[in-house]
Amino acid sequence: VILLCFRRYLLTALTSCLFWNTFGLGAAMDSKPNILLFLADDLGIGDIGCYGNNTIRTPNIDRLAREGVKLTQHIAAAPLCTPSRAAFLTGRYPVRSGMASSNGYRALHWNAGSGGLPPNETTFAKLLQQQGYTTGLIGKWHQGVNCESFNDHCHHPLNHGFDYFYGMPFTLLNNCQENKPPEMDVSLQAKLWLYSQIIALAVLTLAVGKLTGLISVRWKIIAWFTLAGGLFFISWYSSYGFVQYWNCILMRNHDITEQPMRLERTASLMLKEAVSFIKRNRQGPFLLFVSFLHVHTPLFTTKKFLGKSRHGLYGDNVEEMDWMVGKILDSLDKEGLKNHTFTYFASDHGGHLEGQDGSAQLGGWNGIYKGGKGMGGWEGGIRVPGVVRWPGVLPAGTVIDEPTSLMDIYPTLVHLAGGVLPQDRVIDGRNLMPLLQGRAQKSEHEFLFHYCGSYLHAVRWHQKDS
Repeated sequence: VILLCFRRYLLTALTSCLFWNTFGLGAAMDSKPNILLFLADDLGIGDIGCYGNNTIRTPNIDRLAREGVKLTQHIAAAPLCTPSRAAFLTGRYPVRSGMASSNGYRALHWNAGSGGLPPNETTFAKLLQQQGYTTGLIGKWHQGVNCESFNDHCHHPLNHGFDYFYGMPFTLLNNCQENKPPEMDVSLQAKLWLYSQIIALAVLTLAVGKLTGLISVRWKIIAWFTLAGGLFFISWYSSYGFVQYWNCILMRNHDITEQPMRLERTASLMLKEAVSFIKRNRQGPFLLFVSFLHVHTPLFTTKKFLGKSRHGLYGDNVEEMDWMVGKILDSLDKEGLKNHTFTYFASDHGGHLEGQDGSAQLGGWNGIYKGGKGMGGWEGGIRVPGVVRWPGVLPAGTVIDEPTSLMDIYPTLVHLAGGVLPQDRVIDGRNLMPLLQGRAQKSEHEFLFHYCGSYLHAVRWHQKDS
């Protein structure tokens, strides 16, 4: 009798344990994952180890590839920062949102400008916010700040679905670092300097001629010339002479914390903010978008990494970024969130081939692909690294050669969050989960369009049955 009762008790306990384990697993699969997005700036597809580089050490990004899925034909929607990031945030080609330009200014050039991501665009952050996610952006924005006044913040990250923002509303420039040659509108500045010097020389000639009696001219006319020349000089130098103060700033939400920013401590501040965000929101679900300032020129690198790579200053900067990726991944592990976090790494477009300082190459390497940053129809400008990890859900060590797009992240995240895509506009991205999990073998993209500004340069055709 005792043995029979023990067997019944054991059977009941095992059945209950199996039921609760099964129920728990189902609940885990149904719950919303945390989302961690890494987006590098100007990183070439040939710059990291898991894509074939053997001279720059990127162990942490390579670790993501080993533990997740590597996309070998991952395509940016544009070969420049502003339009590519607009497409990433909205899942739509930048020509649809008005973020593609038909002139030479294909990226935003001033914090004080009125341009930016339109307020009526719906970012993935806004949709995830509606699904109960705490959303944060650490790093580069480059989608505008204000529309009509200096504080309306119509283009600001907090107006586009992010609960928290710490970073640079603009982008890095040579002007942000002392003793670097200016980068913005160099030829125009040279002309403005020439015109200013001509005006100054003319005023000086009139004044000397008047004093020596060689020229008969009224002092009033000389005074008017002097005033006009001074106003002309002030009109352009107040902008171009203080680019570091207008564009190179750090913000926390709506407040400016550094103006100009101190580059020697920016990386450590960004890392601290990212780790702190994860710790504060470990109960989840959260969306953290880490938008690196690396590896955009002027490639400011901390002393710890200077001279450590075999590829000069650029390689040092890449290795510092990889170290930051590792520290943020370590914080996930520390909080026990690794298996419950969808992690993604990519670059906004290809490497900057023209980035040089004398004979030193400051831009990235795009591997076997021709072209680079700014070249819309060339593969080197738009093919970027793409790595996705979600342990236990996505098969580790998988390589997918199908064409995918940065725009695909938008519908993928909305799907994971249990949201619904906007029905009042075209969404060009496609949900990647069937492809990532191996439930689909072919990309949903039959065509991908490649623009240079607002002009179509190339079309990628992927036959459905090929």
